[in-house]
Amino acid sequence: MLLVLAAFAAPAQTYQELYSFSLASGFPSTNTDGSEPYSALVLSSNVLYGTTVYGGTNGAGAIFSVHTDGTDFKDLYSFSALPDYVVGDNNDGGLPYAALLLSSNKLYGTASAGGTAGDGSIFRINTDGTDFTNLHSFTDGSGSPRAGLTLSSNVLYGTTISGGVDYGGSVFRINLDGSDYTNLHSFTGTTNDGLGPTTGLVVSGNTLYGTAQSGGKYYGGVVFTISTGGIGYTNLFNFETNTDQGNPSTNMTGASPYFGTMLLLGNRLYGTTRFGGTNGNGVVFALNTDGSAFTNLHTFGASDTPGGNTSDGAQPYGTLIQIGSSLYGTADDGGTNSSFGTVFAVNTNGSDFRLLYTFGAIINSAYINVGGAGAVGGLVVSGNTVYGTTVNGGEDSEGNVYSLNLGVPLAAQVSGGNLVLTWSNAAFSLYATPALDVGFTNVPGATSPYTNYPAGPQEFFQLQAN
Repeated sequence: MLLVLAAFAAPAQTYQELYSFSLASGFPSTNTDGSEPYSALVLSSNVLYGTTVYGGTNGAGAIFSVHTDGTDFKDLYSFSALPDYVVGDNNDGGLPYAALLLSSNKLYGTASAGGTAGDGSIFRINTDGTDFTNLHSFTDGSGSPRAGLTLSSNVLYGTTISGGVDYGGSVFRINLDGSDYTNLHSFTGTTNDGLGPTTGLVVSGNTLYGTAQSGGKYYGGVVFTISTGGIGYTNLFNFETNTDQGNPSTNMTGASPYFGTMLLLGNRLYGTTRFGGTNGNGVVFALNTDGSAFTNLHTFGASDTPGGNTSDGAQPYGTLIQIGSSLYGTADDGGTNSSFGTVFAVNTNGSDFRLLYTFGAIINSAYINVGGAGAVGGLVVSGNTVYGTTVNGGEDSEGNVYSLNLGVPLAAQVSGGNLVLTWSNAAFSLYATPALDVGFTNVPGATSPYTNYPAGPQEFFQLQAN
């Protein structure tokens, strides 16, 4: 019998630049594809969808798609010009910072500027780029969303960084068809409230969870909860303010949760803060949904020089993702051979922090590098590969779309006529197939070490992320 092991001793963490956004020029800066993608990507089959804050044919940002192998890039939509570059009104919106939400064959998102009142919009577009619809234009009383949308029972929920009764931001809801927009909560920045949320919401039943970058008891930001009906707003946790006036961004808990959305696993919420921690470079945190058991899972290390290299990254942005018992995320700054960001992983209990990738240094004054810089948006996973975006660097300094193969080695040895397979990371499961043209299927209950009893003349194996 012939036993074939696929992906044996695969190389770890293989990085690939899938697409580099083209140089934008003029004022406002325009191009054919967009520039500075701050958002995480959305994956459907083998297609990635995202947004860029700037660029596009009118300089107000774009919506794009690209295949996971980097082919078939499409500019699905370019937002209309804004009268004063980054401000002013139009019919559709502009400067979209947040990730898209995919439901059926439609993408839903937010724009931080433009719209008929100049304070941003909520929009919908088909995945093929047709039928763009402005579902809602924010007004002076409830505007400028920087976060994406959350869907529950045909209702969209989100936040705005400004607006609301006291102009400190808001929590809102709106039906999928754009009807029944409702302001659920207006932030005030007081000790029992937050201020200026830039992150999305997590929904569980009739409860919403979110973060605000400022406000709260110590003015370092908060984790909050509120019902989907707008009742019972509560600060679950207050991040600390500065505890060292000589280094005014340091504390024990982290501060200023910024961009992305918390991750809910069971009754635990996981997220990141941009600043704070004992080195001032942010933290990864967890707490229970009732506000108890706050844990600083990882404090990012100190810079070797102000704004310089770190051993793990600095200023983490974006939503964390789960693969097995680990959390995966991105940092905008720091790294071992540059100060332009990292991809990292850490177990949900705070153990085994791993630096998976450090983005390369900028090589000239035009802010060009190989591979991008500034990993802001976070990650999306498919199989053994994670996908993300950077806001700077790349071939024309406008950011890129990249993939990172996690490359978990699969080792094999023959024992008693059988093949014994071993692998080190429980976040990956064993898949097998009798022929490469029929696809891999999960091997039920297979854990490392796994003894294979061949059922045919040949068999192929690989690992895939859970």
